[in-house]
Amino acid sequence: MPYKANESRRHRIPKARYQVQNWSAYDAALRRRGDLTIWVTPEAIAA
Repeated sequence: MPYKANESRRHRIPKARYQVQNWSAYDAALRRRGDLTIWVTPEAIAA
């Protein structure tokens, strides 16, 4: 079973940690994540 490989030493593997360097870009990306853009053609509106 692959998840049991090195089970006795697994607690020593550190979790990856990331630090935000560019807060303005990070905040803009969070705002864009919730943005929903719908493109509707004039033909669809007329119908």
